[in-house]
Formats: sequence, structure tokens, C-alpha cells
Amino acid sequence: MQLAKVLVVHKKSTYQIQAQEHKEARFLKLMETGSDVVRRVKLAHEEHMETLSLVESELSKRNIEFQSLWRSQVPGLVQDVDLLISVGGDGTFLDASHALRNVPILGVNSATSSSFGHFCMASKSNFVDVLESILSGAIEPIDVLRLELAIDGIAVEELVLNEALIAHSSPAATSRYFLEVNGKKEEHRSSGLWVSTPAGSTGSIRSAGGRVAKIDSRNYEFMVREPYMRPHEKFEVLNGLVDDKQEMKITSQMRTGEIYIDGPHIIYPLGLGEELTIKASENNLRAFIDANVNDIFAHSN
Repeated sequence: MQLAKVLVVHKKSTYQIQAQEHKEARFLKLMETGSDVVRRVKLAHEEHMETLSLVESELSKRNIEFQSLWRSQVPGLVQDVDLLISVGGDGTFLDASHALRNVPILGVNSATSSSFGHFCMASKSNFVDVLESILSGAIEPIDVLRLELAIDGIAVEELVLNEALIAHSSPAATSRYFLEVNGKKEEHRSSGLWVSTPAGSTGSIRSAGGRVAKIDSRNYEFMVREPYMRPHEKFEVLNGLVDDKQEMKITSQMRTGEIYIDGPHIIYPLGLGEELTIKASENNLRAFIDANVNDIFAHSN
């Protein structure tokens, strides 16, 4: 693969934000006293900065033109580059993925002492080898399924790489909605509804009892969280796989329902009577990821 131009997207570490930029008094006090709450923060920061420096240095050595941006600086859809390299953890990778349609992505876990980096094929220890393998064509990106959402027919900008959660805006309140999927329609009361891609099947939906899929699978999964059933009542549509040719519909019975996309930062309101449709997107994420990366979770179930 030829790399003439690369975009490097990196996170700000917790230490950068709270100690260096905001100089938060409580955070600094915890650092001074060696509190377990922040014990690894400085180490993670140093690891992150060393990894970012390595990535930029290795690109420069190969005369690859690159721009380096914090993830908050990414301007809409990324185009006109050959590769996006995310330097951080899974959160940075997920954020960066929302800016991509055709550009491939490589994740670099920048602080392995504190970050699992499930989506990250590279780290400081093997980045050079992975970069050389990309340049030589020894490894190629795989297509990873994403989901597209629409509210009352209006498309949501971000494509879901990991999971979507549909729930009441208050975690203590009951989530109420109609679910239509796989030819069935059911009215639910629960703490929310997970809808997960194969990439996200190792996350929250697994913790809730869902299946772990191969990352290149073409089915996606839904699971109702903590369904509330009255005596003698039984829900039939609580968990299942959806073919990538099929869609789901969720009609809100909540005045202040919300949709959370790939974590807590991207939130869309879902008001009373509004209809959310979910289906597989034609825009797969092209990612340098090991096709067997989810297996470790499947074997641990």
C-alpha cells in the first residue's frame, strides 16, 4: 500500500487535561499524595507521548506527509489521505471512525499499561513492523460492519462501529418503547436496549449475556437490558441476531428518550412517538485489524 499522506489522530491524556491544562486542584492533590485513584495517570501520559512521538518520527523517516490532530480537531469527514492512524485507545479509534467512509484506519494503543486497545493492531513495541507490513502489502484492511440510524426518516450523521444504546435519559427511569425486529413487534419496559455490531460484541452486550461474534461477521445483535415483566407476562423478543439485509424499528414511548452511539459522548434525543430505524450500513469501516481479534473473548465465555 502506498502512503503519500496520512492523518494522525491522537487523544489528550487525562494528565494533560486535568493537570497541565486545567490544573485542577483536587487532581493535583491526589497526584501529590500518591492516591490509587490517579496512580497510573502520569505513567500512561508518558507512554502516550512516547508512542505519539514514535509514530510521527517513523512517518517522517519514510518521507510520508502527515498531519497530527487531537481527536476533537478532526473536521467532519476525512478525505484525501491514504490512511488514518489513531493514537490512543479504543475511544480514540471509535471517535476517529466516525469521520471515515473510504479511508482505512490503523489503531495504535499508546499506553498499554492502562489501555486494553482491542481495536489497536499496533503499539509502541510493534508499530514499525506493522507500518512496514502495510507498506509492503503483507497485511490489508478488512471490512468491519457498521450500523446506520435514522430518526423519523432523517439519517443520523455518525455510523455505529461498536454499539447503540436506546434508553430513558435518566438511568433510574423505565425505558418504554415498541420493538419491531425479525417479523415480530413487542412493547417493552426495561432499562434500555443494546444494539451491537460484531466489532462491539465483546463489549457491553457480552457483559449483558450476548454472543461474541467474529469481527468480520455480517449479522448484528440486540439485547434488552433488565426487562420488567408483570406477573404472568412474557416477552418473546429480548435478544437475537439480525441479518445485514434486515432492519430494526424502535418507536419511543418516552418523552425524554435518548440514543447513545459508541459510548457516552454522542447522544441524540428520541422523543415520544419518534421512530428509530437501525440497519447495516453499506459503508463498512476499512480497518487494519486482526480478523481473529474477538476470539479471546469467545473462548473466555
